[in-house]
Parts: sequence; structure tokens; C-alpha cells
Amino acid sequence: MGDDDTVFFTENLVTVLAKYDHNQMYYIGGNSESVEQDMVHSYATAYGGAGFAISYALAVELVRILDRCLNRYHEFYGSDSKIQGCRSEIGVPLTKELGFHQMDIRGHPYGLLAAHPVAPLVSLHHLDDVQPIFPSQTSMESLKRLISGYKADPGRTLQHNFCYDLRRNWSVSVSWGYTVMLYPSLVTAKQLETALQTFQTWGSRQGGPFTFNTRIVSYDHCESPLVYLLDRLENVGRAETLTTYHRYLPWSSNNRECGHCNCTSALAVEFFNVSASKFSPDLWNKAPRRQCCEIINGSEGVDSVVQVQIRDCMRFESVTPP
Repeated sequence: MGDDDTVFFTENLVTVLAKYDHNQMYYIGGNSESVEQDMVHSYATAYGGAGFAISYALAVELVRILDRCLNRYHEFYGSDSKIQGCRSEIGVPLTKELGFHQMDIRGHPYGLLAAHPVAPLVSLHHLDDVQPIFPSQTSMESLKRLISGYKADPGRTLQHNFCYDLRRNWSVSVSWGYTVMLYPSLVTAKQLETALQTFQTWGSRQGGPFTFNTRIVSYDHCESPLVYLLDRLENVGRAETLTTYHRYLPWSSNNRECGHCNCTSALAVEFFNVSASKFSPDLWNKAPRRQCCEIINGSEGVDSVVQVQIRDCMRFESVTPP
């Protein structure tokens, strides 16, 4: 079930639901990102804008009580809240999947999408109520660009990877099929995996709270990233992709004064080329782990283009600064 402005990424939706036995009772979805919404509508609700799934076994039980149940919860807002009230009488809890996105935010979704959790992208909602995903395009153009990457590699879309260039003391964050961020300093993994707060809450339009951690966009040029957005994508044979990301100047001005870091070499970078193998859906049946990446041409002699390779992590490998 979803709303009329819900975008489902169907191959990933099938991948997620395939993990569950439809003969068992499941209620699958996600919460709102804004705490104020969850406090009103319940943390136990799978939000309809993000979409939710009910297994066949649960649907059979719901049908038995539905008419009278809907009357009992007639004051609840929306069909998703009413279904949540009815399933509570059956005793089936919400099974949360992190790829369902209600998108109860205002402003720009960049920070949220650039720090996607380790889970398949299943849905996006409220795309007409936030700024376009790609800032230089309309909402529809942005969605089409994001879907172009999804069609090439559904499971990898928006998957977050980051690594260091220790020769130049850079931190590189990749949200595949969307963006690359280049920090001219070594930033901890804890910071890199935390969403930049480029958005506000849905109702009050405040700076929080949210149901996930955020970090403020810094005005320190050594701590704020240069931003690169998806420019083009190509398949390399049947098993690999090459995505290119171009620096977005309105968010990555050359007029930077870097005091305690050397950002001159970072400012020379115009493009990132990211190579990756096609993401196997079977990986989602294993314990989740963010994949690793490495800078291929990590030397001072490289100017405008940086090559990055996304790959499986090796044993005992971690993203740890010196």
C-alpha cells in the first residue's frame, strides 16, 4: 500500500519482501523521520506515504475484523493509522525496513539521501514537498536522473561508502548514483555516516528532533565538503558500472580560505569516476555491512579527476584514520 505520490523502487521492494514467509503474519514498513509526527501518529505505525506491506496471512486475519475495527478507530488520521489500530488487536508488531522513506521533512533532502542506511532503497515520498533531489533540475528531472542509476544497478542505488586518501589527507564519501562528497581533511567514520542536516521537520519546520542522528552543515571550509553530483553513467560489460560525478559549484565554491588544512589540491578536482561491480541481491540475505572503497590514483600528480573503486571489504578492514 502507498500514496498517490509514493515512488516505489520495485526490484528492491521485491528483494526486501522475499525475505519474509507470506504464510506468517507480517506488517512491514517504516516510521516518519520527524519525531513530532511519530508522537502524534505512533511509532508503531508503518506510514502509508513510505508504503507498507501486509502478508497474506495477516490480511486474512484483518479481513475478519476490519469493518468493525475501522469504526472503532474512525477518529484516526489516514488509512495507515487505522490499519495500525486494527493490526494491534491481532498482536502483530511492526517489522521495520530502513529503505521505506516517508520523507516527512522540509527543505532539501540531500543530507538524508547522501547518508542512506545499509538497506535497499524501497520508496521515496513527498518529492513535490521538498526541493528537487538534484538542485539544478526540476523534481521530475531529478527523479528521472536518480532512476537512471537505479535501472543500471537497483541494489546499489544510494548505497553509502567512504574511504580516505592518506597521501592528501582527504575523506571521500560516495552515495552511489547520486553524489560524492570530498572533505579536504580526515573526518571520522562516525561523522561521515551521519546525515548532514539540509532539511527541517515536517510540521513545525524546526531543526529536529529526527528519528536518526544529524550533524550541522559547518561553515569551516576544512570541515564542509565539496559536493559532486551524478553526471553520467555507463555499463562496463555486464558486471560493472562506471559513474561520473561533476562538482556542483553553487555548493562548492572555489572561493575558499582554508586555514588549518590544505584545500588547494581538493579545489582542483572537477570529477569523480566511481567504478563498482553490480550489486548482488543475495548480499541482502547476509548480515548487513557497508562495502569499502579506495582511491585508485591517490597521488599529488592527479589534478581534475579522481578514480574511486567500490568493492567488498577485506577481512579485518575498517575505515580508520591514522
